[in-house]
Amino acid sequence: MPDAFKIPQLRQFVIAATRQSLRIAAEETHRTQAAVTLAMQSLEEQIGASLFEHGHQARLTPLGEAVLPLLRELLALHDRVRNEISLLAAGERGSIALAVMPSLAEEWLPLMLKRFAASHPGVSLRIADVSSPQVGPMVASGEAQLGVAGLSDDVGGLECTVVARDTFGVVCAREHPLAKRGRSVPWRSLQGESLIENTTFHALRDRRLGKLLDQPRMVIKNRTSLIAAVKAGLGITVLPALAQPGPEHGLAFLPLTAPSIERRVGVLRSAGRSLSPAAAHMYALMLTSLREFARGKGAHPV
Repeated sequence: MPDAFKIPQLRQFVIAATRQSLRIAAEETHRTQAAVTLAMQSLEEQIGASLFEHGHQARLTPLGEAVLPLLRELLALHDRVRNEISLLAAGERGSIALAVMPSLAEEWLPLMLKRFAASHPGVSLRIADVSSPQVGPMVASGEAQLGVAGLSDDVGGLECTVVARDTFGVVCAREHPLAKRGRSVPWRSLQGESLIENTTFHALRDRRLGKLLDQPRMVIKNRTSLIAAVKAGLGITVLPALAQPGPEHGLAFLPLTAPSIERRVGVLRSAGRSLSPAAAHMYALMLTSLREFARGKGAHPV
């Protein structure tokens, strides 16, 4: 098999042929003219024929003229690939798949993605808005590199970083009788209310609440539809503090007490496997921004 071309030699040849000067080729590649002359002789020996006319060091032979566009194309490909690799290694190129539970997909996720896109515009993103129990399996299977979910005790094969301890509260219209009872209400206050179940109720099963949540008036999984139903007076719902509607919705959020129930929220990644450079930058931003978001929502950042 013929020896592989040396990129510095090819670069010197293309410069010398284009500028018709070995001296300029030496200056632009930071070599002496004698070193470039030897490099051109070595390249000719490798190819097996002369590239420059004898006695005219910068004048190409017919073969040299035919070879020039090919080597120029090869150099351009090399430089493009090298640049892409550098960008990938720096986290400026690549793709990231995220799985995020719905309770964080409306407020936190867009703000975090906007920050990431501003500093990493060349990275493509794929986002899955899925229920919390689905996040872990997506990360474990490799379908998502990173996930955000309420955490259970079963996170086998996953590395979990807890970012917040979240509590629950009742969401209702500001005119609702519950909203006028104070800054918080006990769970038993839900008895007899028209309750709308949502995707976060899975975290409340088997939490010493008896049958309070067993007979909801309706089940709405989409967050936008859920908030609209509460605003329309169709019932009340229970959400984590991190998922409480913003002030623009005109709804009340009252922490639920007696008992006090918490869930851990964290970022999941595959255990024992490195993240791509772009995903590592995303991971760091997710941890920081989630803690900031938790603090602003009245949850407890960890």
